[in-house]
Amino acid sequence: MLEEETRYRSNQRIYMGAMAKAITAIAVAMSLYHILYITHALEKVGVYLLIPPFLGGSLGFILVMVFLLVPMKKNTSKNKLPLYDKIFAFLSAATTFYIFFMGVKIAERTALPEIILFDSILGTILIILILEAVRRVIGMVLTVVVICFILETIFSNYIPGLFQGRGFSWGAVVKQLYLWDTGIFNIPMEVAANVIFAYLLFASFLNLSGAGKFFIDLALSLFGRFRGGPAKVAVLASAFFGTISGSTSANVATTGMITIPMMKQTGYKPHYAAAVEAVASNGGQIMPPVMGAVAFIIPEFLGISYASVCKAAIFPAVLYFLSIFIMVDLEARKIGLKPLHKEEIPPIREVLLGGWTNLVPIGGLIFFLGVLSYEAQFAAMWSLGILIIVQLLPHNRRRLGWKEFIQGLEISSRGMLEVGVSCAAAGIIIGCVGLSGLGQKLSMGLIELSGGNLFFLLLITAVACFILGMGMTSLPIYIMLVVLVAPALVKSGVLPIAAHLFIFYWGLVSFITPPVCIAAFVAAAIAQSDPFKTGWQATRLGIVSLIIPFMFVYGPPLLLEGNLLEVIWAIFTSLIGIVGLAVGIAGYALKNVSWFERFLSIAGGVALVFPGLKTDAVGFGLIGLVAMNQFRKKKVKV
Repeated sequence: MLEEETRYRSNQRIYMGAMAKAITAIAVAMSLYHILYITHALEKVGVYLLIPPFLGGSLGFILVMVFLLVPMKKNTSKNKLPLYDKIFAFLSAATTFYIFFMGVKIAERTALPEIILFDSILGTILIILILEAVRRVIGMVLTVVVICFILETIFSNYIPGLFQGRGFSWGAVVKQLYLWDTGIFNIPMEVAANVIFAYLLFASFLNLSGAGKFFIDLALSLFGRFRGGPAKVAVLASAFFGTISGSTSANVATTGMITIPMMKQTGYKPHYAAAVEAVASNGGQIMPPVMGAVAFIIPEFLGISYASVCKAAIFPAVLYFLSIFIMVDLEARKIGLKPLHKEEIPPIREVLLGGWTNLVPIGGLIFFLGVLSYEAQFAAMWSLGILIIVQLLPHNRRRLGWKEFIQGLEISSRGMLEVGVSCAAAGIIIGCVGLSGLGQKLSMGLIELSGGNLFFLLLITAVACFILGMGMTSLPIYIMLVVLVAPALVKSGVLPIAAHLFIFYWGLVSFITPPVCIAAFVAAAIAQSDPFKTGWQATRLGIVSLIIPFMFVYGPPLLLEGNLLEVIWAIFTSLIGIVGLAVGIAGYALKNVSWFERFLSIAGGVALVFPGLKTDAVGFGLIGLVAMNQFRKKKVKV
């Protein structure tokens, strides 16, 4: 509980006395506002809110809390509230709650050819406030990106060539972004205020009940007794923690504080230990059911169910973690690491007896989503209800009281700050792209540049995703890429869900790859290792994340699309391919692998990426040669 409280307040002001109580009251009110809307409790008492007014209230709470909690500069005092932030908070409330109270009348104004002056002023103020909130919470990269989209919409008539447009007045831009649901109050904000908040609420209470420690202890009890156990614990714990965390950095900080020192203690080099944690934690972003909150956005863009997204994403995520797992096991064999000492490993019986209750609400979530096909937000709320009931059981070792209940509501609201400002920024991007037609022009440009060749298009798209994704969190990365580059892949015949997952995977690559490699930097700080050395090692360990997207684009059965025989064959070939890649990258199998064997192993793994009997035969042949050579050279006791 204390660790969680410290984490969410690390970059925020810390108040005492009456101001602290006021912040808690605002946060609790914000949570209750969302809960009442999601559960339709307001409708039961005769209060009906249209979506844009509701989102106006939601964004109002978020911006007010941002300016009350997040300082303008990092070195600014964290226990005083400057006058300018009081003004920003007031203007945030005024501009957003205007939408809340005047929603229907504003909707009528959208039919007018020109925006009225008062609306234009309020809209301008809100856009500026969102940009400042994004700068404080997310950073300058996303802020500059949003500003560039706004400028491109206004001045596109001055841009030569393919990206030339008609250009729009500032009034037209404000009308598109501020009034109704074509900009700020678009799909991203709607999903954030409904689905993502519901899941944040569930995850907050789940974590307060001890789920984070339970998952780490469970991973320790399962793999601590094997060679390289701490690295395997990092992989498994990050996969587990990905079910309750939507942030790579939070994943690194939470599991890494335990696993990185253990990895170093058992013999892994500091930069290797940090790289394992960075790569494993980044995998939490692609692991259902959260996927960095992107799993809740994809259905809105594709018009499919949330369960369908999780079904498609699960096996590629398993392949990702399996590849890391195999590589750390081979590294442990290579350098002769020993298991953890028995006293360092919690008995699995004790772990399960002490924390089995954490599995009940997660099982409920899976049941509500997969069996009953509930909408994601309702599934999360029902699962939260199960969690609360389980906490009331008399033998529960960690029961939640009123203090924890209030804390859970406050943590949920604070967790919405990053999500909320990201989605508001994404709404601005979507509004600008919709007005200027930039997405269609960029898609046409990518297709033209690739010459109609799918492989070249994928390469160009991958590079674009990597560059555009630098310095941003997973949610804005996906939303920006889905409106800019995903249409090009879909127009070229790529399965829509494969196209969306392709851009998401490649948008996350910058988290572990220099020069940005945020996850590697965080892990390196814990391991006290060189950040760039850690980043390059993370790139090596996470190289499969560069290959898997090509695998499911060329082989949709990996996304469980197709008949049963196709799916089974795709899973089989991909598993063999992953083993080949892991051996080639690690440089070890039954004994040290020569450079020629590494080349054959990697080439065989890559060949299995592309579906077809010829490529499969080549892949199996090359990997088979390496395997036979290893067995012939030396018989090793495993």
